[in-house]
Amino acid sequence: MATSLVDADSLLALDVGNTHTRAMLFDAVEDRYRLVAMGVAPTTAGAPQRDVRAGIRQALTQVAEVTGRRLLDKDGQIIIPAEEGAGVDQVVVTLSAGKPLSIVVAGVLPQVSVRSARRLAETIYGRIATQLHLNDHLGMEGRINAVVQARPDVVILAGGLENGASQAVLQMAEAVGLAAYLIPQGQRPEVLFAGNSRLQERIKDMLEGITPLYTAANVQPALAQEQLGPAQEALLEIYRQVRERQVPGLQDWLAPLRGRSAFYPTGYAFGRMVRFLSRVYDPSKGVLGVDVGAEAVTVAAAWGGEGVLKTLAGLGLGSSLPDLLRHVPAERILRWLPIDVPTADLIDYLYNKSLHPESIPLTEEDLAVEQALARLVLRTAVQQAWRHFPVQQRQKFGALLPYFEPILASGSVLTRGATHAQALLTLLDGIQPSGITTFVLDENHLLPALGAAADLNPVLSVQVLESHHFVPLATVITAAHRVTKMGAPILRIHIETDTGEQGKVELKTGQLRVVRLRPGQTAKVEIQPLRGSDAGFGPGRRGSAIVNGSTLGLVLDGRGRPVFLPKDAEKRRALHRQWLDALGG
Repeated sequence: MATSLVDADSLLALDVGNTHTRAMLFDAVEDRYRLVAMGVAPTTAGAPQRDVRAGIRQALTQVAEVTGRRLLDKDGQIIIPAEEGAGVDQVVVTLSAGKPLSIVVAGVLPQVSVRSARRLAETIYGRIATQLHLNDHLGMEGRINAVVQARPDVVILAGGLENGASQAVLQMAEAVGLAAYLIPQGQRPEVLFAGNSRLQERIKDMLEGITPLYTAANVQPALAQEQLGPAQEALLEIYRQVRERQVPGLQDWLAPLRGRSAFYPTGYAFGRMVRFLSRVYDPSKGVLGVDVGAEAVTVAAAWGGEGVLKTLAGLGLGSSLPDLLRHVPAERILRWLPIDVPTADLIDYLYNKSLHPESIPLTEEDLAVEQALARLVLRTAVQQAWRHFPVQQRQKFGALLPYFEPILASGSVLTRGATHAQALLTLLDGIQPSGITTFVLDENHLLPALGAAADLNPVLSVQVLESHHFVPLATVITAAHRVTKMGAPILRIHIETDTGEQGKVELKTGQLRVVRLRPGQTAKVEIQPLRGSDAGFGPGRRGSAIVNGSTLGLVLDGRGRPVFLPKDAEKRRALHRQWLDALGG
């Protein structure tokens, strides 16, 4: 990395999603890194073109037209390193295009090694097809059949604490090896062994020559110790190998960039940025990031550089939407709508959206349905991630979400067609934060690119994050409570701005209230909880804080945790409209 920002390296970030391919050029302008230009094109990995390079070149052509900078050589490849008026110095690629990787996890006990293997699998864009363990009652033949039928892209084999179980792990490895032998060459899975390290040589003897094998440090070296880092690095390499084979044109595109580029799954790169920021922000709180995509929802939470990453394939707002109705009654979706939408129209929308995930809602009804779906998938994803938060965080906060500062959000459902008020209300309803936090909107889907670039150029990642491309939506003070009487006073706040203006605000149960506080302003707030509510200092405890202005200002949320919704449909819809109006519509 260049040591002087004046002579800094330029960096090109490519993000290849299921619907869109983005090209982002970063360079130093007036001694600071900036996003110089962005191009967006349809992803061309699927029919009819079946060559991801076409979409990449379309996006790069847009960047070249804006900047006047030649990026491609006569063969259509990136010019690297940069030369006079052309090319770039570094390239990072993030990828979420393609079907989820099919993954089999195998271990000894479901609540020990298999649990760790599942958590490892959820750091990439994959779907667990089956899991094998001592209590699965399948026997050797059943396990072989399960793997063969799953036709997995990847098998994660764990189990055995250090110097612990060996025979059970070897039995699982034998089943995996026999299954791989029965699968035709070219379709056999990549196998990652991350169990008892004393067994690595024996596992190699059993599997090498049959199927591609990778080894890593034990994910569960001791009963109360989990270490995913080394195995995660190996799994990333597997992801790269599999995706280069599966995504047409990707291998040919990446080959000339070897040694000058970085390549990550989009969700993993997003999580890297959240971990990076958790080292910078308030150490008493964590940093939370959510990304609602067409084919997956990613939730990343981190405290002091360590955290949880879950990429939940099948929860996105695209092709998997019809599957949602198999697990979630339509009534649960309708509960989040501010207008009356017949169930049949809701189902029609789900199927149409699954066929055209790139489509933008054109009517008020479509937009309301899409935002209701976003609330539901966000709530589901955050609850699943919560189960894997550090034990001390879950014990400290109970059913409430731990304190986070900030909460970063990304996804076209929040940025295309939605007003800032609608985006914030969707996030508040889906995440349901506690305490005092700031919501920041990633309008241009830059976070994965910055996460991928963080190792190559950390200065770039920090400086671009501080730019206008990230919108501070609101500072939110939540009064967590279980008071069921609507309209009861729940919080009193005294506010004094940095310009000397003062005021008092009372918040009642069921309310959202907004205090206008412009970007660049700050204010001191003194908070007095009522009826045992908790505004971030403990039940019933007073406190004060300095808050920053934002696009929507200071938002006070008195709707309880979980958010209380009346049983009567018309009352619910009226409340949804009331809350949106309070935020500015």
